[in-house]
Amino acid sequence: MARPASPVTPPGAPGSSDSSGASGSCGSCGACGPGSTGGPSGPGHVGRPSAQSRLGAALEEFWIALFAWVPTPLGLALRLLAWRWLFAACGSVRFGTGLTLAGCRNMRLGRGVRLGRGCFVTAGGGSLTLGENVAVSPCAHLGADNGSIEIGAQTAIGPGTVIRAANHRFRRQDLPIMRQGHQPGQVIIEDDVWIGANCVITPDVRIGRGAVVGAGAVVTRNVAPFSIVAGVPAKVIGRRG
Repeated sequence: MARPASPVTPPGAPGSSDSSGASGSCGSCGACGPGSTGGPSGPGHVGRPSAQSRLGAALEEFWIALFAWVPTPLGLALRLLAWRWLFAACGSVRFGTGLTLAGCRNMRLGRGVRLGRGCFVTAGGGSLTLGENVAVSPCAHLGADNGSIEIGAQTAIGPGTVIRAANHRFRRQDLPIMRQGHQPGQVIIEDDVWIGANCVITPDVRIGRGAVVGAGAVVTRNVAPFSIVAGVPAKVIGRRG
């Protein structure tokens, strides 16, 4: 079950550390890479990784790649046996084939968690918590780098969905966006939430218990418990029960 947290301040709102007004997610940004939250200045700046941390990341990537391709139930058993010690906590997790994992020491995976084929899950410099029986469908992207993602028990996440805990900064016009770094944040998804296929969950959003997010929605604001939202940006279209 996701832990209670204090209210989050969306980027661009009064009191936010970044008034750029960003609402988009860096979901599929491969150029920045895990841990590249800091820009040239300002909050969240992260310096060049040490040689030791780069070596550790390379060894982690190599060890994961050794077992990521193995098919059949044998592969499921091998991955659990070989990988579970990499994590801060790891229950009886079902690791699908073709996973990309980075920053495993910052992840806590509960019992019965399922990560589908081809998922991209990272937590470099951040934290990721998946409650019991969370099901992440194939090709989803969970990026908690230099931020925080907490997903409560019995939550289902559809294929191709992107959940990111950081956004690009883009205030300055004299500097390429890729060089301005990221604004870290947090995403909290409570228990028993259903998120449809190809959704985007932006930083500093809380989705309440029992909510439903329709396929293709872009969630930029908090979602009340048991509500049903859809669209771009996501809006309430109904309520369960």
